[in-house]
Amino acid sequence: MSDYGSVDCSELRESISARVDGEQPVVPEDVLDRHLTGCPDCRAWQERATALRRLTLVREAPQVPDLTAKILAEAPVSRPQRWGLRVALGLVALVQSGLGLAELLGADVGHAGHGTLAAAVHLGNESAAWNVAVGIGLLWAALRPATAAGLLPALGGFVVVLGIISGVDLTTGEVALDRVASHGLVVVGVALLVAVRRQHKRRPAPHSADRLPVPGDDATSSPETSSPRAGDPPQRRRFPQRPTGRHAA
Repeated sequence: MSDYGSVDCSELRESISARVDGEQPVVPEDVLDRHLTGCPDCRAWQERATALRRLTLVREAPQVPDLTAKILAEAPVSRPQRWGLRVALGLVALVQSGLGLAELLGADVGHAGHGTLAAAVHLGNESAAWNVAVGIGLLWAALRPATAAGLLPALGGFVVVLGIISGVDLTTGEVALDRVASHGLVVVGVALLVAVRRQHKRRPAPHSADRLPVPGDDATSSPETSSPRAGDPPQRRRFPQRPTGRHAA
């Protein structure tokens, strides 16, 4: 059946489908309207095509079970923040700082020992233990740059207090200049610690997983995205991510 020259219904239905999809039909609009008026099969076909397009664009969301209660029941309950240990640590820090300040001011805090010689030996052992601890901390920061920020308050405070005490002792003549100069290594270590922390802080963050090229994906394996460009920061090698089922709720 056709009223447009030698064109049959199948060819006209291509134009009807284009009009349903919002495209420009090949056959003129008035020809399609006249054909639909006299062809009930094409009118029915157009109605089915319109209904099918409506179903593909707007449809009811599928019914899924409500798992809210189950998820909330199995999710780990957030524990309230406990301040007991932190308060105790703060008290120990205050007492330790007070003992050191009292010793600097000349008060007897029990470090005199049993005699002058024993006190001097013990004080030397304490100084040696502290130097070893400082060396271990700096070495750990060199291996793990992220820990440099945690060492800065302790070692920075130590250098500041040591500098003040050394200046006072030099003024009063209680210590020689070469002895004070021996503390320069700690000052250099703290300066390098600050530099390592800043370098680690400025390091670019790794790309997120959704921006990494996926093997076999033509859209992300193009030369523009697969090969690094000049000036781009180097990307670190990433390990495969764990499956979602192994992640905590």
